Amino acid sequence: MKCPKCKGRMYTEKYYDFVRSYDAWKCISCGEILDPTIAANRARNNNMHLG
Repeated sequence: MKCPKCKGRMYTEKYYDFVRSYDAWKCISCGEILDPTIAANRARNNNMHLG
C-alpha cells in the first residue's frame, strides 16, 4: 500500500488502547497512520466539504 500523504511504503502494525487492539497501516517515510476509523472520518469530512 502507498501512503496517501507522501506516496511512501506502508506496513501493518498492531496498536492497543485500553479496551481492544487493532491493526493499522503506518508509513515508513513520514509516519502517517491509517486505520478504518481514520479513513471513514476523512471520507465523511471530504463529502461534507463537497456539498
